[in-house]
Amino acid sequence: MRKIFTSILFVLVTNFIYSQDDDKVRDLRFGLKVTPSVNWFKPDGKIISNDGPVLRYGGGLIVEYSLAKIVSFQTGVQIDVGGGKVKYNNGTAVNSNSVSYDYSILDDKIVPFELRHSIGSDTVSFTHYQLNARNYSTSYVTIPLTLKMKTKEIGSFVYYGQFGINNSFRWKSTVKDDVSPLTTNGLIGSHETKSKVDVTKDVSVYTASLNMGLGAEYNLSGSTSLTFGVNYMLGFLSVVKDKSKYLERRTNDVNGVVSYTPMPQQIKSNAVVLMVGILF
Repeated sequence: MRKIFTSILFVLVTNFIYSQDDDKVRDLRFGLKVTPSVNWFKPDGKIISNDGPVLRYGGGLIVEYSLAKIVSFQTGVQIDVGGGKVKYNNGTAVNSNSVSYDYSILDDKIVPFELRHSIGSDTVSFTHYQLNARNYSTSYVTIPLTLKMKTKEIGSFVYYGQFGINNSFRWKSTVKDDVSPLTTNGLIGSHETKSKVDVTKDVSVYTASLNMGLGAEYNLSGSTSLTFGVNYMLGFLSVVKDKSKYLERRTNDVNGVVSYTPMPQQIKSNAVVLMVGILF
């Protein structure tokens, strides 16, 4: 990551130093931006459902290359903190269908499904929880690849539309869980909260979303402009792995036989992003 930032900065600074005419629009522009956002999840299936929007944030470098007077290719490198809230539709009866996991008292972390079942569920160092709701907070390194179609200058403003793809690579993911302890005889305890639970291995390494936006640039001086816009991010890949490494799904068949399997999951992310930045 350090090499990527160093290379981009070297190209940008070199272009800035050797630009011969500040009155001409440079082929290559660079800038900085901040991106507060409203994020929400769209789960597939009946067990997991959306539990409302969350506020998140991000920011980073802008690199813009002019293809023509009204069309530019825009990319860059940014750090995004995404996420969303989901709830789990557990049954109300004892031993009914539900989602749960084990938590290690000694290590203070969630226990992988395979490890728990390989050593047994009756170990005194594990607490078994039913999962009621979850709030994800996931850090990504994002590389947007977009086309920016601009109007001619109208007064001091240039208006634009933007379309492309955001490529996001997972960095770290933690969750805040609403849980209820389960006893060995299946009784459900009162609600508890588990904060900053590390579930990085349960989140997809790569995800992507369509990036569609509208915005404007306000000329400050020469080629320096204040830029601002609103973008809609439509996720088309799941942000979590198809089968959870930690969560277990407990089901009852028609004969009342209980089975435990890794929780299947598909969750896509959507967001409305406010972008404010400066282009040189």
